[in-house]
Amino acid sequence: MKIHRLAIVHPDAVLGKEVEVGPYSIIGKDVTLGDGTVIKNNVTVTGNTIIGKNNIIHPNAVLGAEPQDLK
Repeated sequence: MKIHRLAIVHPDAVLGKEVEVGPYSIIGKDVTLGDGTVIKNNVTVTGNTIIGKNNIIHPNAVLGAEPQDLK
């Protein structure tokens, strides 16, 4: 597991083997990251979110939150 020193990972989050979390990323309480998942920089994962094995989440993504109003 490789968690950047500038990342925030809630102690109750479940992280699989060989997970990487980049700088300025936030991993919330009810989040599960599968083995081999890579979270790039400035990503927010919140809510009751499960990400499976071997996924790459690219910079600035927001998962598990309501979408921004585009009006």
